Amino acid sequence: MIEAALDDEWSDGFMNVPPLCPQCHSTRIDTRGVARRYGGAIGAIVGTTGGVAAAVAGAEAGFLGGPLGVLLGAAAGMVIEGIVGGAAGCAAGARLGNSIDRNILHNRQCRDCGHVFSDRS
Repeated sequence: MIEAALDDEWSDGFMNVPPLCPQCHSTRIDTRGVARRYGGAIGAIVGTTGGVAAAVAGAEAGFLGGPLGVLLGAAAGMVIEGIVGGAAGCAAGARLGNSIDRNILHNRQCRDCGHVFSDRS
């Protein structure tokens, strides 16, 4: 709960003050989050690929247990490593994308007039 408050985009430490549209001064502002979505998707793909590659390496080590060891080790390893790698990659990509959204891209959009702007404008 406290961590969610610290990550809140509008929190300035004392009170929540929503941004105003610089064009029409509306408070009906949406966060676009484009880089966060793409970063999370790319991170999940890369993490899953890395997890499956690690599972294949584990299957190669399973040759010591014979054909059954290779089959069981590869199947379990691909599922577990793929899920864990995908989740970790998605989280890392989303965090990176969130910082790109905040610092580089125009991440806010007014619902009234459609103006796109950043926090720094």
